[in-house]
Amino acid sequence: MPSNSNSLSERVTNSVEQLSLVAADLNKASDELGRAISAIDAVLQSLNLGVPTWIQIHGNEDQYLDYWSREVGYAKVGNKWGVALRTLEGNYNSPEDERCDSWLFNDAPRWIRIEGVAKIPDLLEALIKNAEETTKKIRSKTTEANNLALAIAQAAGKLSPMKDDVRLQRAIAELIKPKASK
Repeated sequence: MPSNSNSLSERVTNSVEQLSLVAADLNKASDELGRAISAIDAVLQSLNLGVPTWIQIHGNEDQYLDYWSREVGYAKVGNKWGVALRTLEGNYNSPEDERCDSWLFNDAPRWIRIEGVAKIPDLLEALIKNAEETTKKIRSKTTEANNLALAIAQAAGKLSPMKDDVRLQRAIAELIKPKASK
């Protein structure tokens, strides 16, 4: 019996020693990946895009309309924009029951970080497309908002207490100026 417990003790001791070495190497590799992603984050954050975009890493759906998806994206998680990862699962017939877990990339579980790296080039391309589409929409809505603002300002200018409001007169002049230059 004592030889059996000695071999068990030696086995456990060796395993813990090896695990300590492997853990140190794992943490070093994870930190290196984190630094690379932080550099990507810094560039994207400096662009101030503010346009959430997601790309599927893996996913599936079945004949019962159940689905799951793992995605990499650029989004606001909590109060911070950055490269992010998320998992989704649900059923298309019950969208209110969808389950979603999202993390900033470096806070996500390691297994999904490993999967997500390869899709970052696709994410960058999708960000370009999404930013271009959003710019077009903003420009279209800006014209609409300017027309609304002009109509409201002109209507307000006809009201006796606001006729002499200098700020209102400047606002009307600013709204008219771009229209005159077109």
